[in-house]
Amino acid sequence: MTILHELSNVVKRQRSDMGLSQERLAELAGLSRATINELETGKLANLSLTRAERLANVLGFGLGMTGTRRGKSERDTAGALETAALTGSISYGDKIPATSLRHALLTGVVPPNYIAQLRAFLDEAPLSVLSGVAAQIEIENDAPRKATWQRMRKLAAALACTRPIWQ
Repeated sequence: MTILHELSNVVKRQRSDMGLSQERLAELAGLSRATINELETGKLANLSLTRAERLANVLGFGLGMTGTRRGKSERDTAGALETAALTGSISYGDKIPATSLRHALLTGVVPPNYIAQLRAFLDEAPLSVLSGVAAQIEIENDAPRKATWQRMRKLAAALACTRPIWQ
């Protein structure tokens, strides 16, 4: 599988999971909607590394040299919820427990004493952490990533988050 084909599959899945339209993703990445469409449909023959990296970063991925490609595994995502809980709690005295964060992202219900931490997580955590959390919840709770992204989007709206991906 070529890297462009692999990128195409990842972009299409992640964009859909995140609830972003091709137009919105293009806006966030500084690309045209036509470029996103051509990439996702396999019609794009070439994409510069700079543009590919911008696109990957918007979706919470990085591009880099890895030696060999790995598939999804628990080892890749096992600590995402713990990292997310720490990220959302950095400015607060009370840390949101990873179990409370998981519950909020599975149910859409936030314990009142952790609203600020959840807002900080949704607005400030690196997109790679958000993606890792969606992957970990899928693996451990059999909840599709797309559903987790939808709940994150709804929570972000309810908590008045300002991050561009939630707009």
